[in-house]
Amino acid sequence: MRSRLLSTASDSSPLENLVQLGSAVVIVFEHSFYIFDKRRPLHDQRQSVPSFYVALEQYMASQHAAAVSEDVSTAVQAYEEAVATAAHTYEEAVKAFVYAYQGKSPAWMAKLPFESFKRKAVERSQGAKRSFERSKQEEKESSCSRAKAELMKTILEISLNHCLPRP
Repeated sequence: MRSRLLSTASDSSPLENLVQLGSAVVIVFEHSFYIFDKRRPLHDQRQSVPSFYVALEQYMASQHAAAVSEDVSTAVQAYEEAVATAAHTYEEAVKAFVYAYQGKSPAWMAKLPFESFKRKAVERSQGAKRSFERSKQEEKESSCSRAKAELMKTILEISLNHCLPRP
């Protein structure tokens, strides 16, 4: 049984394989409950094949297995691209900000008359840098969170749209 479900997974990312297997399991379990419910009135259940295996065979033989695999692949790729874009945007923004102040004090700091003023000015600029990095990190996390929510919504739609017909 495990190898049959694993055959629906492609040679893609672990996330894509996990989502494909999860979608297939949801569809197969739902269908197996219908099969079980239909068989329940029959008195000789001990000799029949378990409903999960019947549902799995029907799923594997249907066009739904390939459609789920293709749709999930597209959804996961979109998610991975969104996460990569968010990470790249964050890295570029922080790199540009840090590069602008890389080891250099602005000219006005050098003109400050007392060392304590210079220290406070440096502390403020470092605080601004940390604040900027924090805000960019929050933007990145927000983008990734939105992408994750969109992925889950899409996977749910895929699973619901590819249910097997009731027996």
